[in-house]
Amino acid sequence: MIDQRAVYVFKPPGERDFTGIALDVHIHKEALRFFDTNRGHELPGKVTQETDNGFTFTSTGIIQGEWQFKVLGIGEFKRKYFKLVEGGQALAAKLQTTEDLHQWYRREFKI
Repeated sequence: MIDQRAVYVFKPPGERDFTGIALDVHIHKEALRFFDTNRGHELPGKVTQETDNGFTFTSTGIIQGEWQFKVLGIGEFKRKYFKLVEGGQALAAKLQTTEDLHQWYRREFKI
């Protein structure tokens, strides 16, 4: 099940690794909506697989194919994804839990 309050990392079709951070991830009608800290996105299609910490969404829109989403945990953020955030190194040192991380994103981006 998609958790709209969680922060996810995503991998678009054709990419080797997860390349972006997604907030406010949810299904609206027959589309996946999310905010990537720069702008909103809406992908038509459907969820084709769910796991304990994420899901696969198959898009029928402009960028067709499987988009993978997984919940961003504090450990992975501190190892890798802090680089995607301005001041991320200081933020990684300050935050202690995944919930702290998710709350920071919701507060920072008013989601």
